[in-house]
Amino acid sequence: MSFYGDIQRWWVGTVEEDSGKTDPNGLGRCLVRIDGIHGPDISLDDLPYAQTILPATGGGTSGIGENPQLSAGAKVIGFFLDGVASQLPVIWGFLPHTATPSIIQQEIIAKERRSIIQTHSPKDFRLESNNIKNPSVTKSNVEIAMDFFMSGKTKRKYSRKQAAGIVGNLMQESTAALDPVINEAGGGTVSAIDGSKRTGFGIAQWTKQAERYKNLKDFGVAKGKGSLGFTDLMVQLEFIDHELATLKWTRGNFFECQTVIAATMQFMRYYLRPQFFKEASVLHTLADGGRAPANSENPIRRRSHEETRLENANAVYIDDSQGGNK
Repeated sequence: MSFYGDIQRWWVGTVEEDSGKTDPNGLGRCLVRIDGIHGPDISLDDLPYAQTILPATGGGTSGIGENPQLSAGAKVIGFFLDGVASQLPVIWGFLPHTATPSIIQQEIIAKERRSIIQTHSPKDFRLESNNIKNPSVTKSNVEIAMDFFMSGKTKRKYSRKQAAGIVGNLMQESTAALDPVINEAGGGTVSAIDGSKRTGFGIAQWTKQAERYKNLKDFGVAKGKGSLGFTDLMVQLEFIDHELATLKWTRGNFFECQTVIAATMQFMRYYLRPQFFKEASVLHTLADGGRAPANSENPIRRRSHEETRLENANAVYIDDSQGGNK
């Protein structure tokens, strides 16, 4: 009659080890120290195993469904299946609380505290950066550029492959860091449209002697960034988007490109127009990147660093597709 429920004994206790840690039956039971019954003099070996009531969303047999996840130190409430005999505890649920060391843990802490000797002076410690970047806080210029072209806030929405084609080219023009002020004051020589040596500036190496460089400066002022606004990365990205959307000769068939190769080649041939190689060797056919500028001596003749631009674009596309932070 004790199992019938005429004599029900409820209790509150503390879990002494994680669910299922030593349960020989593999039922996820845990050892519980029940208040008023098991004092600090009762060892772990003498504590009873308590089974846990689980929700009726599992199979109820053969381990199908959820498993108990109680941790040592949890305060639990339950009852005894065998009433007065009080040998078969069942856990009904747990009571949220701020954890404190158990009696056994307190004894261990007390013993260890007496044996601790301070061997270091606080003056010996100093704070240093671990040089680990949090990608959610700081983004590279490459990631900023990819986000910009794919954001939908541009004049025309770019696909990931088109954005990678642009960024892969820009990495060749202004280093992998997409430096928006590269060559501003240095006067370095870069590839020019007609093969002569001119001074370039920014992520697309706009030729300082050309009209487009002046347009970039005016664009920065129009954006409310002042006379030096053209040195801002976002201003330069917006200027590229502006030119591609408004000047047909800067894009060719770029917006029809559906592969990384085609987007890379079109942006290089039309927007950047780096110098030709002297030899007439062919790396990519017109089918890869569409037609080249009509004024070129050979429409499919290789231009400067084609291989590197394509490698950059493919790497950026793969990394962005996988959510990386390289």
